[in-house]
Amino acid sequence: MKRIYQLCFATACSLILAGCGMIDLAYNNAPSIASSKIDDAFDLNAAQNTQLDSRLDQFFDWHREEELIRYHQLLDQAALAAADGITAVEFMELNKKVRLAWRRTLEKAIDNFGDLAVTLTPQQIENYQQYHRESFSDFNGYLEKSAQQREIFRVDRNFDRLEDWYGDFDEFQENKIMRRLRQVPDIYEPWLRYREARQQAFISVLNKAATTGISQAELKAALLNQSTEYSRAYEPLRQSYWQAFAAALEDINRWLTAEQRQRAVSKLRKYAQVAARLGKQDIARSQVGYRDSTNADKPGKNKQL
Repeated sequence: MKRIYQLCFATACSLILAGCGMIDLAYNNAPSIASSKIDDAFDLNAAQNTQLDSRLDQFFDWHREEELIRYHQLLDQAALAAADGITAVEFMELNKKVRLAWRRTLEKAIDNFGDLAVTLTPQQIENYQQYHRESFSDFNGYLEKSAQQREIFRVDRNFDRLEDWYGDFDEFQENKIMRRLRQVPDIYEPWLRYREARQQAFISVLNKAATTGISQAELKAALLNQSTEYSRAYEPLRQSYWQAFAAALEDINRWLTAEQRQRAVSKLRKYAQVAARLGKQDIARSQVGYRDSTNADKPGKNKQL
């Protein structure tokens, strides 16, 4: 189920990049976090929750054992690139590796959770559709903005993200960076159209799985196929956006101080160390019995069939 896959990937990445002192505790509790979010989306029954929790444990064991070392290597590579100012080519190579990580996660999640799709009821699928509509409503305000308002929103958002990595910019830097970011194209509206088309295709897959059944191979074909009409329409726009952003970032790096670049390098290296620490080599530490204690109070565990 695609929402499950997205939640697992997003949970894993966000916990790795949280940068807080509780990160070890949070990552060890990631299966419970993901389970609660998925339960919120579908309103699962007790049997489904039990099955989901078992599969989530398996998924995150795999993620810790095989993916975190890749995260460590990717973050190390990003730190090296950032040290002397990341180039557009380096950024696009990192972007490609992140997308490969996303695809690996989807494929693994289908292997782990695919058979849960056939257990969903029509009401649970409707619950998910409502959950999606509510999350999609957050973007309606953007579509209602004027072209100028959209530009202000996009530029401010990217500017804030850059300051989070590099620290505060002076007035000279701010003016040049803002002007450069305005040249990055708007991807929001085509992305929203793509997102909605993909969502409708996914609902069709869920309905088929719940009525006539569906194999893991069919799920992978439906959820990972990039030859659909909406994927073919969106992919060139996505690629153009990231190429434009990468070129802007290369220019922006020329206006940064050595201290600002070092701040980004330090953050990336810290995250790389976190990924290495949380890898399979440390799995024995405090994990036994931990999840049982956290699941005891997790919402939804006492639901009746």
